[in-house]
Amino acid sequence: MNWEAIGAVGEIVGALAVVITLVYLASQVRHAKETAADTNRLERSKGVRDMLISSPLNSEFQKTLTKGLNTTDYYSKLGSQLNLSAERAATFDWAMAYWFWLHWGQYASTTKESDIEELRHLISQFYGHPNLKYCWANGPWGRPMLEENFVKFVDEILANDPKASATP
Repeated sequence: MNWEAIGAVGEIVGALAVVITLVYLASQVRHAKETAADTNRLERSKGVRDMLISSPLNSEFQKTLTKGLNTTDYYSKLGSQLNLSAERAATFDWAMAYWFWLHWGQYASTTKESDIEELRHLISQFYGHPNLKYCWANGPWGRPMLEENFVKFVDEILANDPKASATP
């Protein structure tokens, strides 16, 4: 056998090994970026949820937020819908916003179809409740603040599920 032929085969094998290594490395970098983005979304969601749960637990903080964010009229209307005081309606709304952001975090990081199906079921059962549906449709902390794809996902579930289609 000719040493030049063996050398040429070796170069081809070496070049192929480099290409395979680069493809593998690119794949790993892509997965690392996706994981970092996922972690970022979940941490952002967690931070918002932490703040959202603080409001119902501290009435002075809630009053300050309501006045500062100019949501007094909304909480009065919600209170009428729920047969609660505006302050209690604000507590309810902030608690529901907690769930919206929790589900957005799950939606934004979900990759398996079984997880999406679980989320569809949760949303059809939970968001379909007339009082929660009112918060979803009218509140300042869910639909207006969450990403468009999640809002469409929830709205399609509510529009297509007979149990969830009752208008609040």
